[in-house]
Amino acid sequence: MRERRGEFAGLWTAYALSNLADGLVVITLPLIALTLTSEPGLVAGVTWAQTMPYVLCTLAVGVLVDRVERGRLVRVAHLLRVAALGLLALALAGDVAPLAMIYTMAFLLGTAELVGDLGSSAMLPAVVPKDRLETANSRMESTRSALNEFVGPPLGGLLVAAGAVTAVLGTAGVYLAAAGALLLPVRGRYAARPADPRPRSNPPDRVSWRAEFTEGLRFLRRHPLLRNLAVMVCVMAGAWSAWSAVLVLYAVDPGPMGLSGAEYGLLLTTLALGGVLGSVAAGWVQRTLGARDTLVVDVITSVLMLGAPALTNRVWIIGITTFVGGFGSGLWNVTVVTLRHRLIPDELLGRVSSAARLIGWGGMPVGAALAGVLAQTSGPRVVFALAASACALLLLPFVRVIREDTIRAAVEALVEGGADGAVGGGGTRGGGVDGGGPSGRTVG
Repeated sequence: MRERRGEFAGLWTAYALSNLADGLVVITLPLIALTLTSEPGLVAGVTWAQTMPYVLCTLAVGVLVDRVERGRLVRVAHLLRVAALGLLALALAGDVAPLAMIYTMAFLLGTAELVGDLGSSAMLPAVVPKDRLETANSRMESTRSALNEFVGPPLGGLLVAAGAVTAVLGTAGVYLAAAGALLLPVRGRYAARPADPRPRSNPPDRVSWRAEFTEGLRFLRRHPLLRNLAVMVCVMAGAWSAWSAVLVLYAVDPGPMGLSGAEYGLLLTTLALGGVLGSVAAGWVQRTLGARDTLVVDVITSVLMLGAPALTNRVWIIGITTFVGGFGSGLWNVTVVTLRHRLIPDELLGRVSSAARLIGWGGMPVGAALAGVLAQTSGPRVVFALAASACALLLLPFVRVIREDTIRAAVEALVEGGADGAVGGGGTRGGGVDGGGPSGRTVG
C-alpha cells in the first residue's frame, strides 16, 4: 500500500485542529460555569458531564465507526460541535444560558469528541502503510499532547478573559476549520474493510446493534494479549487518576510542596511536555527496544512519577519525575495505538477500540474515589505509595504473558488468517490494544 500523503496531511491537520478545540473546551466551559455558580460541586459537574459519554456511549460509538463511512462521520462530528457551540453563544449573548445548558453542551461535545477521535484513529490505516504506522501515530499523538494539553487550556483562559461569547465562537471556528481540513485532501470512502475481501453471493443482512456490541467485546475477551493489556490500562488509569485527584492538595499551599496555583499549573505543564517528547521519540524507541520493552519503560516511569511524592516534597524531584512520567505516557500511547492498528481487523477496529477504551476509563472513577477516601483518612502520601505499588505490580505480566514473541505471533496470525486466524491459536494468539487514562494518558 502506498502512503497517501495528501490524505494523511488532511487527516493530521483536522486531528490537530479538533484537539486544539478540545483543549479550549476543557477550560472554557468550567470557566463559563463559574460565572453562573460558585458551588465547587456544580462547577465540577461540567467535567463530569463531558466525560460521561466515555462510559455511556463508547460501545455505541464503536459500532457506528464500523458501520458508517468514517470520513463523513468525523466531519459530521465536527459540524455538530460547531452547531452546539453556536447555540451556546446565542444563549450567552442573550444572557439566557442556564447551568443545565452548559451541562448539556458538555455532554454533547464529549460525545462528539469520542466519535471524532475513534473515527480519525480508524481512518489512519487506510492512508498509511503498516510500516509507517509508528511514524504516523507518533505525529498524531505528539500533536494531540501539544495542542490538547499544552496550548489549548491556556489559550482558552485568554479567550474567556476576552468574553465568554468570544471564547465559544472562537472554539466553534476551530472545529469548523477541522471539518474543512477533511473536505478536499481526504478523498474517497473510508468504510470498514472486511477481513475477507472476496464478494459474497448472498451477503448477510445487517445484524443488530446488540450483536455488534457483543462481537467487539468477544474479540477483546478471546485475545489473551489484548485482554491483559486492556486490564493493565484499567489499573494504570486508576493509579494515575488517584495521583491527579490528590496531587493538588499535596502541591498547593498549605500543602507540603507550598506551591501557588500558577506554580502548580507549571508543574503539570512538565507532564504535557514529557508527553509530547515521548510521542516524538516513540518510533525510535520501538525500533531500538521493541514494543514490549517500550511498554515496560512506561510502567517504570509511571512508578517513579506516582511514588515520588510519597518520598519527598522537593519540587525539583517531583517536577523531574512528572516529566519522566509524561515521557513514558507518550511512548505507551503511540505503541498501543500502533499495535491496535496492526492487530485488529479493520472491520472490527471501531468496536474493539471502544471496548478497550471503556475498560481503560473504567479504572478512573474507582481510582479517584478511593484516593479521596484514603487521603481523608491516611493522607495523600499513602495514596501516592499505593498508586505506585499498583503500577509496579503491572511488571509481572511482562514476565509470562506480554512478550515480544506473543506480539509477533499475534501480528503473523492476523496477516495469515484474518480475523478468524487472529483469535485462534491459544495463549500466543492475542491482538489489539488500546491505551487509556487521565492526565495525558489517552484512551484510544
